[in-house]
Amino acid sequence: MRASVSVGVPPLGLERTGRRLVRFFMAAGVSYYGDWLSTVAIVVLVFRATGSVTAPVLYMLARVAPRVLGPTVGGSLADRFDPARVASICAFAQGALTGSIVLVAQVGAIWAVFLLVVGAQFLNSLAQPAYGALIPRLASPEDLGRANGILTGLFASSMLVSPAIGALVLPRTTPEVLIAIDAGTFLVAALLFLTIRVTPSRHTVSGRTDGAAAGMHVVSREAVLRSAAAGLIGNTAAITALQAVLVVAATQHFGRDIEVGWLYAAVGAGGLLGSVAFLGRATRRVHRRGIVIFSAGELAAFSAFVFVLNLPLACLLLFISSLSSAAYYILGSIALQQRTPIELLGRTTGVMRSAMYIGMLIGAIAALALVQPLGWEATVLIVCAGAFVLLIVATVTGPRPALASTPLSDIPE
Repeated sequence: MRASVSVGVPPLGLERTGRRLVRFFMAAGVSYYGDWLSTVAIVVLVFRATGSVTAPVLYMLARVAPRVLGPTVGGSLADRFDPARVASICAFAQGALTGSIVLVAQVGAIWAVFLLVVGAQFLNSLAQPAYGALIPRLASPEDLGRANGILTGLFASSMLVSPAIGALVLPRTTPEVLIAIDAGTFLVAALLFLTIRVTPSRHTVSGRTDGAAAGMHVVSREAVLRSAAAGLIGNTAAITALQAVLVVAATQHFGRDIEVGWLYAAVGAGGLLGSVAFLGRATRRVHRRGIVIFSAGELAAFSAFVFVLNLPLACLLLFISSLSSAAYYILGSIALQQRTPIELLGRTTGVMRSAMYIGMLIGAIAALALVQPLGWEATVLIVCAGAFVLLIVATVTGPRPALASTPLSDIPE
C-alpha cells in the first residue's frame, strides 16, 4: 500500500518564487544554447584535425555513452543536497572541462578532446535530475505545465538556433572560439544557479525511500510513470536511429544531402510548438492516456516517413513527430512531479533521464548494426516496432496496488 504524501513545499512568497523561477530558466537556457553551440564546433574540430569520417561518430558516442551513468548518482545528490547547488557545481566543472578542450586542441591532442567530452557529458547528465527536482520547488502545482513547457521550449529552440549560429559563424572563425564561448555560458549558468535557494523538504515517507533504487521503486509502482519511461526508452531509440541516417534519407529520397537542413528545421519547429501549447493552460492531473497517444503518434510519424518521397510531406511528418515528442515528454515530467514525494524527486527524475539516455544508446547501436545489412528504412521500422511493443507492454502490465487505477481504466479518461 502506497503512503499518501504531499509533494509540495511551503511557499516562500509568490514574487520571490517567480524571480527564482526566472533565474532557473535563464541558467538552463544559457546552458542549453552553449552546449548545442559547442556540439557543432567540436564535430568540425575533430573532423578537421583527423580527416576521418569516423571521428564525428566517435564524438557522438562520447557524448551519449557517459550520460547513462550520471542520472542515478545525480538523482541521489539532488535529493540529499540543495538541487540548485548540485546544478551549480556541475555547471562550474563542465565549464572547466569544456574550456580545457580549447587548450588540448591547440597542441593537437585529439584523444584528450574525446576524454574531456566524456567527462563534460557525464556532468551534464549528473545535473539533469537537479533540474527536475527544482521545478516543483519553484513553481506552483497549477503552473507545472507552463514551467515544463518553457524548459522544453528552451531546449527545443537551442537545438534549432545554436547549430544555425554555428553554421553561420564557423566560416569566419575557428571552432575553438565557439567552444570557449560555451565554457563561458556554463560559468554564467553556475552563477545563476548559486542565486537560487530552496528550502530543504522536511517531509518523510514510509516505505522504500533510501538509496538510489528508491526512484526505480516509484516508477515501477506508478502506472503512468511506467508508460512514460517506456516511451522515453523506445521513442528516444527511434529518434536516435533516425537521426543517424537522416542525411542518407535526404540523399536517397529527396535527391540532395543538404535537404537534411529542412528536416531538422521541421523537427525544431514541431518541438517549439509542442512546448508553447502548454504555456497558456493551467496544469491538470496527468493521466496515462495522453502519454500513450502522443508516444504512439510519434512512432507512427517516424514509420510513415520511411515511405515518403515528397520533401514537404516528410517535413510535415517530422514536424508532427517532434510536436508529439514534446507533448509526451512534458506530460511525463508533470506526472512525475505530481506523483513523486519531494524528497524522491531527484532520484525519480534520474530514473527517467537514464531511460532516455539508454534509449539513445540502443538507437545508436541499432543504427550501427542494422543499417549496413538491412538499409536505413528497415532499421527505422524495426526500432519503431520494438518501441511500440515496449510501450504496450509497459501500459498493460505491472503492479496494480490497491486504490490505483488500472491501465484500461486509466487510458480512456
